[in-house]
Amino acid sequence: MKTRKMHCFWIILVASLVGLGIQGCGRHKAFSVVSGTVSDMNQNVLVDARVYCAGLETRSLVSGAYRLEDIPSGLRTIRAEASIRGQTWIGSTAVEVLRNEPTMNVNIILAPVSETTSIYGTVIDDTGRPVRDARVFVFLKPPGEGESGPYGSIAAITDWRGRYELEDVPVGVPAKVAASKVGFRNDEIEIAEIKPGISPLNFELSEIDLSGRPRSPTLDWIESWTMPDSITRSIDAFEAIRAFTSPRYRAVLAKRRTTLTKATPLGSLIEIDLYWSDPNSSSIIAGYGIYRGTTTPLKAIDFVRDTYANFYGDMGAEITPGVRYYYAVTAVNMEFLDEFNQPNPYAESNLSNMLDVKPMDQLYAIAPAHGAVTSTRPTFTWKALSGAEKYSVYVYDRFPTLPLDPSADYGMDPSQYVGVYPIWPTRSDPNGSTVFKPSSSIVYSGPTLERAHTYYWVVLAQDASGHAYTYSDLRPFTVE
Repeated sequence: MKTRKMHCFWIILVASLVGLGIQGCGRHKAFSVVSGTVSDMNQNVLVDARVYCAGLETRSLVSGAYRLEDIPSGLRTIRAEASIRGQTWIGSTAVEVLRNEPTMNVNIILAPVSETTSIYGTVIDDTGRPVRDARVFVFLKPPGEGESGPYGSIAAITDWRGRYELEDVPVGVPAKVAASKVGFRNDEIEIAEIKPGISPLNFELSEIDLSGRPRSPTLDWIESWTMPDSITRSIDAFEAIRAFTSPRYRAVLAKRRTTLTKATPLGSLIEIDLYWSDPNSSSIIAGYGIYRGTTTPLKAIDFVRDTYANFYGDMGAEITPGVRYYYAVTAVNMEFLDEFNQPNPYAESNLSNMLDVKPMDQLYAIAPAHGAVTSTRPTFTWKALSGAEKYSVYVYDRFPTLPLDPSADYGMDPSQYVGVYPIWPTRSDPNGSTVFKPSSSIVYSGPTLERAHTYYWVVLAQDASGHAYTYSDLRPFTVE
């Protein structure tokens, strides 16, 4: 029963991890789409960066997102460059482009050319033989960060001699460099600060012999976010609002960017976020299986090839408002394939505990309309939404964007993060702009609004469980 139930998962896992072997099948060259985000070391997205690979190129959008189409399958290096304040910034990472499958989350970190270096070395096994096709990662960490995981990574893959080279690695930051290969225990090196001349960094992988399955992770929390279809025009604003509302998402955002790329059948955007903890040692873990279903048994939908992952954002286009979704996570160790590249079902843990959430419909604001002129005490109204328990209005004195450091405490002096911290509700009365159902309006009672000044407002609804959120479009209004 276990093998049959896990069949879909092993198709996903094998396709994502031995893709190069799969790509050799067939007589026609296969192509794929590669997408991700371009950012700097502080997680500021970079707009209009040139992203290129295999003679093809594109430019990053206002959200930092890019999309390269018709990339030939196989081992590829995705590169990016930008001109910032008169300096050339560069970045790159290696990726296996799968045959006729989208390759997502290929994020590129840029730094000034003068502040980058290369890290190279070899990967051998415990008999001294070179290890081919091992993955080597640089996990960049903020100074002072604990073991909560990296917020960016750069990858390389070894050649037949076991040699690798990580290019365009930013200097001056702490990092963990790890080598990983199916059937071997991960080898890791902690680096207090990346500096030029740090190479060679050599790794020795010992064959892994694990008895029994990995222990199951614990699925700690689940949230769903329904966002208006206009979010692609103001993604930073909505991430700022979302980070202000959800401390868990704020912690994740400090380590990575989330790029919204899919729409639901109804036209709005829905993301279901999972947060988990894993009792297993990172030295034996290859990644995590993600399971979803509207009934049991759940079906595998993705494999996260990240030893340190503890977050997953599901933006499947099939996710529909008003439908309850159940989720679970599994841990997968490094023995998931045997010597014949056949799946080993005993390398996967049993399912974690299940959590569920029912995404809400899109929330529609009514007044003030977009660009409206109002009094100094406007009344905010919206269309009542089935399933909503309470509504909160947020008013900003300028277009809200993320601060330079998304991990900063949003409860600190708001003057340091103007545009992120709303002027209403106030810090002294955080519930002052909240009403409960069946109310669908509220009169502004915050600080005095300045005449001829443009403000922005949005309304957020939350269900009774505290796990489902939906918010309206962000609207500017001017005080007469």
